[in-house]
Formats: sequence, C-alpha cells, structure tokens
Amino acid sequence: MRSCAWLGNAAPMLEQAQRRRVQASTRSQLATELLLTAFALIGSVIILRAVLVFLGVTDRVWIGQFVYGLTSPVTKVLDYLPGSGRELFGNLTVVDITLLAFLFLFLLGIIATGRQND
Repeated sequence: MRSCAWLGNAAPMLEQAQRRRVQASTRSQLATELLLTAFALIGSVIILRAVLVFLGVTDRVWIGQFVYGLTSPVTKVLDYLPGSGRELFGNLTVVDITLLAFLFLFLLGIIATGRQND
C-alpha cells in the first residue's frame, strides 16, 4: 500500500492560497465600495446642480455658489461644445443636460458590466 505522506505538506499551501483569495476579494470589495461612494457623491452634485439651474437659483445664494463652484471646472470645459449656452428644457442648457447624460451613461455602464451571481 502506498503512503500519502506528501499530502501533509500540501495542506498548509492550500490554506495559504485560500487566505490570499479572501484577502484579494476583500480588497476588491473595498475598492468597489469606495468607487460607488465617489459616484454617488459626484452624481448627487450633478443632480443638485440641475435642480438649482432649473429653479433659477443664482450663485448669490450660498448653496448655488457652493454647487456651481464645485462643478465649474467641468462646465468650463463643456462650454466649448457648440450651442452650449442654448436652453433646452426650462433653464437647463446643453451643458447641464450633457452632465446628466454622462451620469446616466456611467450608471448604465456600471449595470451592464456588473457581476451576475449564478
């Protein structure tokens, strides 16, 4: 009868591999949660900006000054789009609708590439 003494050395290696998988999964979960939190913060600022623009809140009000100040670097770049100053829906311009479209498309991308648990 053959001896299986070599299996005694394999058990610690299998345990180490299992621990590494758990650690990698934990890091991946943390990164995913941090990215989703950042997406939620950025998305809420974009939606708040759209609401403020739609309601006609200027930057003279503190909330308008804060939100418009946060979004001004992006909106200055989007101002180079043709027709960026044109109002399409209420007070919403092409820039505001473009920001909302980016938000919506990014959300669709997250949903489309999400893992499926079978």
